[in-house]
Amino acid sequence: MPELGLRYADGICFSEGDQVVVDFVNKIEAGENYLNTPNMAFKVNGLNKVNKALAPFADLDSLPFYDYNLDDQFLLDQGLFQMTKELLKERLAGYPYPVPTLFFLTSRGCPHRCSYCNNSRYINLFGHNIMRFYNIDRIIEELEYTLGHLNFIEVVVFGDDDFFMRSRKQLEYFANTYKKRIGLPFGIAVSANTYRKEKVEILLDSGLKVIQLGVQSGSQRTLDEVYNRKIKISKTKDVVQQMASYHKTHGLDVLLDFIIDNPYETRDDIIQTYQFILDLPLHVRINIFFLAFFPGTPIYNKALMDGIIKPFNEKEFRFYTRSHVTYQRNYETFLILLARFLRRHRRLRRYFTKYPLRVLGRHPVRCIASILPESFYFMMSKRVQ
Repeated sequence: MPELGLRYADGICFSEGDQVVVDFVNKIEAGENYLNTPNMAFKVNGLNKVNKALAPFADLDSLPFYDYNLDDQFLLDQGLFQMTKELLKERLAGYPYPVPTLFFLTSRGCPHRCSYCNNSRYINLFGHNIMRFYNIDRIIEELEYTLGHLNFIEVVVFGDDDFFMRSRKQLEYFANTYKKRIGLPFGIAVSANTYRKEKVEILLDSGLKVIQLGVQSGSQRTLDEVYNRKIKISKTKDVVQQMASYHKTHGLDVLLDFIIDNPYETRDDIIQTYQFILDLPLHVRINIFFLAFFPGTPIYNKALMDGIIKPFNEKEFRFYTRSHVTYQRNYETFLILLARFLRRHRRLRRYFTKYPLRVLGRHPVRCIASILPESFYFMMSKRVQ
């Protein structure tokens, strides 16, 4: 969002920068005018100058490898420090496992048009967000190069929005090549719409360790009308059960993402997410995110029009990892956080018995619980986070 970024910088790149950064730097070095550089915006005489956006960069294989030579890299954290392997190893451990993890993209683009997602910015720029892929051999070569520098990496996570957008033939070639030349456990993200049993089984023998899938809400109404996410809940449930079955046979971990604290959900919508979580096997891990309104997304524009947020109000969207409820301080949201709390703690899992937890979500109990003030559920929600 150039209008926001230019509050704090003289110039910003608001689209893909692979091509334009070279042109931009060359112009600065030569002392030439750089204010017309595509994909960039500048503050000129107090006004914003937003240049045209180029078409999506397609030739991904032509890009250089990421630079992991640490001699000229530094860490800024309450001081400036020379980056070392020891520092980087420490910083790369944490998610989805507490071991050094390399996140790596093998494609750009996303097949979905979710109203809350940054991908919608690219749709605004280009009219669509086309899929572009790195060649498999190029991926393996860069991984070998990178792991040669970062020989402490224990897990690779491919950060593509949907790894299963690749064909079966491509996945077979990837699986064989990756197993022979890399051999580390790896993780992927997929969607219920692209999930195929045969694709999972192609990857399991080559080191697939974790699959992440976005559910976002257990309410079909929320998915259809609020999130513009064209995925059927029934299909997602089937896919989750299929993926979960590989935990026992292959040690596959399943991570599911949910978005809560959405002002456009009703309490009935929220309780459907709670019921979805109750039906999950205990070994399935869940991530709970609080809805953030990112400028330029459809849901941001709607919230702005409805007076829920103010334009470019950083308090509303800056802390996208915020950890407390704002819009849905109610019993139903508390139940979701309670369910996650019980699932997270091994010593408490014995209390995660479906019948009493299901009773807590029944209509008569919800009616009684709604008598209590919002402040009570705000306090209780903080206790179980």
